[in-house]
Amino acid sequence: MAKLIPITIPKWGIEMERGTISEWRVTTGTAVAKGDELVDIETDKIVNSFEATDDGVLVRIIAEEGDELAVGTLIGVMASEVVAEEEIDAFVASLSADVDGGQPVVTDDDHGAVAGTKELAAGDGSVRISPALRRKAQRMGLDPATISGTGYGGRILRDDIEGARSSAGALPLRAFQGAQKTIAERMTLAKQTIPHFYLQRDCAMDPALAHLAAIREESGHAVTVNHLLVHAVARALGEYPELNVNVLPGGIRDLETIDVSIAVDTGESLLTPVVRDLGGADIATVAERAGQVVQRTRDRQLEAGDLDGGAVTVSNLGMLGVDSFTAIINPPQVMILAVGAVSQRVVINNGKPESERYCALTLACDHRVINGAAGARFLGSICEAMETVGETG
Repeated sequence: MAKLIPITIPKWGIEMERGTISEWRVTTGTAVAKGDELVDIETDKIVNSFEATDDGVLVRIIAEEGDELAVGTLIGVMASEVVAEEEIDAFVASLSADVDGGQPVVTDDDHGAVAGTKELAAGDGSVRISPALRRKAQRMGLDPATISGTGYGGRILRDDIEGARSSAGALPLRAFQGAQKTIAERMTLAKQTIPHFYLQRDCAMDPALAHLAAIREESGHAVTVNHLLVHAVARALGEYPELNVNVLPGGIRDLETIDVSIAVDTGESLLTPVVRDLGGADIATVAERAGQVVQRTRDRQLEAGDLDGGAVTVSNLGMLGVDSFTAIINPPQVMILAVGAVSQRVVINNGKPESERYCALTLACDHRVINGAAGARFLGSICEAMETVGETG
């Protein structure tokens, strides 16, 4: 095993080109075992933990939290035995010099050199700072030459930059990062390019809630209102297959399977993983598959492909007390169903007042491929499935 081990931005999926350092799980000087989580890396879709490939000690952190870097960029160094700082410097410099060698270190767009590997920045004399931290300082309007480094040999560390910012009283803009940046771009694009229209309908919930209680009592399955809704949406897609499409720059793609996305709040961002192959699935199967997808999402175990596909997303804010809302379609999908809270009201039935539980469903449709009547029929199919769920299973 090599004495010094490079840590680089991994390539998770064919489309991944860059990654953002979300959080270092260990600090410099920490001993780790093979398989231990070293650093959380955020792509434009997911956040995953990168694990140590060998036993050793983390001896150098080169890329800081918040840095967005190309796949293959050196972000840290591990050692399998005690090494001097000069050896680490030489190792980092050798990777910088040998871009075409065995290490998959990628050229950084901003500098035309290997990102995060040169400790001595050109033009600053004895200033020792990584390119990643240099960019951080520049975003804050700070000159690295004016910052006192507290690291080995006067290296400027992240805390040094934060301290300099506090002293200067600077209030810099905070850039969008990773998934947040992608979400901002996609939602802006969606509102600018997709002609949304919205259909709203109150759906009676007493039959669904009664059936839900019966399922839980009889089978013990952890079935929720959301599972019933996903089941109803899947059934509606089967009834109206012409709406099971994606809109791409080159045209319309017909989807071969019935897949439904669900909005999942991770606490840090909102992701829409796909629950796949729901054509003909019963409620128990939908609940099982959706539960697995939600768990993988919250455990940060999603792959990029888990977010691709499906014609429609189900987004439920009812558990947060929201009565109703409108949502933005997630391209290339063509619909999103916004689900409000279950509420109670008094209705007149055969001349007598009765209590009824209901929730507001708001369907956003892409008017390029769905007209008002088609959207209304689709929404009606969902409500019918919810109101007759005990009969349809």
